[in-house]
Amino acid sequence: MSDFMPHGTDEWVEMIGEQELPALCSTIREIEKLSKDDISSLAKLGQTVLHDHALTSSILKVANSAGYMGRNPVTTVSRASVVLGLTRIKNICITAKLLNSLLKNRKLTPGVYERLLKLMAQSFHAGMIARLMMQSYGEDVQEETFIAALLNRFGESAFWSMGGAITVKLDKALRQKRTGRPEEEAHIVSQELGTTFEDLSLGLATSWNMGTVLISALEEPELRTPELRSVSIAVRLSAALASPNGNRAELDKLLTEAAKLMQQDKGKVWVDIERCSEETVELLQSYGAGILTRYIGHDPILSESSVNESEDAEPSDQALQLKILRELAFLPSEGADFNLVVQTAMEGVHRGIRMRRTIVFLKSRERRSLMPRFISAAGGNQIKQEFLVSLSGAPNIFSHVLNTRQPVWVDNVNAPKWRSYLDSSLRHLIAGDEFFVAPIIWGKVCVGLFYADRNDMAHNASHQPLSQDDFMAFTLFSQQTNMCLSLIRKSTER
Repeated sequence: MSDFMPHGTDEWVEMIGEQELPALCSTIREIEKLSKDDISSLAKLGQTVLHDHALTSSILKVANSAGYMGRNPVTTVSRASVVLGLTRIKNICITAKLLNSLLKNRKLTPGVYERLLKLMAQSFHAGMIARLMMQSYGEDVQEETFIAALLNRFGESAFWSMGGAITVKLDKALRQKRTGRPEEEAHIVSQELGTTFEDLSLGLATSWNMGTVLISALEEPELRTPELRSVSIAVRLSAALASPNGNRAELDKLLTEAAKLMQQDKGKVWVDIERCSEETVELLQSYGAGILTRYIGHDPILSESSVNESEDAEPSDQALQLKILRELAFLPSEGADFNLVVQTAMEGVHRGIRMRRTIVFLKSRERRSLMPRFISAAGGNQIKQEFLVSLSGAPNIFSHVLNTRQPVWVDNVNAPKWRSYLDSSLRHLIAGDEFFVAPIIWGKVCVGLFYADRNDMAHNASHQPLSQDDFMAFTLFSQQTNMCLSLIRKSTER
């Protein structure tokens, strides 16, 4: 944390977004831009997620957990998005990134760290309870209330996760004034920070575009819509359940409110909430946040150490390639379209062959250029704007592959055999020594190209050279894609 000490909501929001949690801020903003109906949403999701290995791994573990996928495991984020729906995947992404970002600062003092863990556990539990209370409503409503309850106290979590002298000072002040009265604690916070945690949560939710249900719950908590009532009850109920020696009358009152909202018997609601608590423990372990389970109020199924020991080892590159190729092969029989097939293959190349930049180029409408359509790479927006390949004028490596329909491995951009195919502008865009290119064929027409390399323009990082095995795997993904597209094309012509 810098020496600058914010005072007031706007200054805290700016510092948290720009200095303390910039990656989380960027991810949430990008994910919230995804449209439920836009066919490009899948491409945007891949661009936001796939270059983040930890986030991708977390999404797939959660998507394959009993609470989501059950008996039908998925291997790719693309497939999970189709099966679970973009709304659920968006929330899984946000939750995974949130847990990872807030828990990674291990330099917190024990008191501050303990406070953060309790708060995050309560927030996650609140999200699960809110979703439970909306079970008679549509899936989108359930997901909106989940994320609104999860992020209801995000301002407070973000503050404690920063660490530093101000968090230690405030933690000490709150412990010394153990009144248990929220209004007195809010006064102490306001004196130290120049804002309240509630205002900080609202400021972050608004600035980071975190969704209308969350903003309404923070801005107008007195509104009595079912969604906002479920959020309010869930936040208070999770806090009450975290204090087993707390006010029994308050807990009973909240259960009565929940039962009325759900239109069910209070005894049944209590049984459902107990089951929800157990599911919360299981799901936190899937997110790799087993450390939070001790604060849910139920005995964790496994300790954090045993969870880490029992996790399945990540499959080898070859095993992952095989899994994704198999998933790809079944797509035509499941009614998949061009976009899903190509996106799944691109994910296989990116993750299975460990490419840093994987791009699907499609021809422009006038057929005079190739434009990035799907991107899995850091700096995806820059690539989309700058990596445009002209198909007019002198032949280049891209037009060569379009014409020959054969995969190519450019093993050295400076080698004489490639010199006539790569002018200075293309070499600048490639920004590395080697890359793969392969055709994408729809019907009898080569409509685009797969491109992959291990260059990292953003960080200028060193990388592992490409190998013959990598090229064979890349070629196989291209061939499997074209076979799938041929089957889809034939089915549409019947």
